[in-house]
Amino acid sequence: MSTMRKWTIGVVLLSAAIGGASCSHGITDAQAKAAGAEATAAAEARLFTAMNRDNFDSAGEIISTLIDLRNKYPTNYRNTFILGAANFWWIAEAQRTDAEISPLLIVSLAIPNILGPFSDVISNDPVNRGGADGLLGAFLSDASLDKVTGAALVDSATIYAPQVGLFQQMSIRRFAVFSDTSTAQAIEWGFKWWEYCLGSPIDRTNPDFTGKVKPPTDGPMGFCWGSARVPHGFEGAWMMFGDLLVKGGQFTAARRAYLNAQLGVNYSTWKHSPDLEARLASDFNQRYATYANTDPARWAPIGNTTYGCTQCHASK
Repeated sequence: MSTMRKWTIGVVLLSAAIGGASCSHGITDAQAKAAGAEATAAAEARLFTAMNRDNFDSAGEIISTLIDLRNKYPTNYRNTFILGAANFWWIAEAQRTDAEISPLLIVSLAIPNILGPFSDVISNDPVNRGGADGLLGAFLSDASLDKVTGAALVDSATIYAPQVGLFQQMSIRRFAVFSDTSTAQAIEWGFKWWEYCLGSPIDRTNPDFTGKVKPPTDGPMGFCWGSARVPHGFEGAWMMFGDLLVKGGQFTAARRAYLNAQLGVNYSTWKHSPDLEARLASDFNQRYATYANTDPARWAPIGNTTYGCTQCHASK
């Protein structure tokens, strides 16, 4: 079944759900809250399974379910956060050649479900606020919708969820002109993020993580070392950081960054390991020279831009 048909079915089901939402006589608030939490957990698990398996075509159907749940349980802010995150994935990878619907349609459907839900979470949910700050800030910055507000939200994420905010401080500056001071700032934030993950300073000329890699873990530090839901955060982050170091002309540190990615516990199952190995085999001087071009579309990639989210989520 195509994604478009799945989305259409989802909208029909959503309309039916809204129409029938008042028929819950006899259900207590506690029962409704429990039912909402259970349904959200199931939808959240489906989302991360799809990302881990790189099943991009399921995004529309999963988002339909999350919209349905938000209408039924509007104060379940975990669901609201996951709705925003699912749309962030959808829009970030809209240019994929294997997408079944057009990028323009994805953009038109996803933007309202990024702006509204993340703003709702930021206003009402201190538990998920940091993550919402970081993702909404990254979206506003990367899409060039409001770079000032985006940077401010990322600053806030650095306080409330440093494992997200510090990474996004690096990420939102990755598309600056290579001679701009923002490139040096992106690199510095990348070092700060890895120092946060490691819990100690690292050598900026030779950031060797041999013997320092920690096993994947659930919880906030899983963003650094990998987790069941983000199994390749370690590998994907080092690839992006290595690209930034090349862009900054720091070739020795860049090579070490790429080699660090290969130290990841889950490296052997990482879908994008061929991209990392191609970087190691490439001419760094040629990669660096691309960044002098005034057209960013002609730059060597900084991270795997086509697979913006699944570069850290997807396994082989």
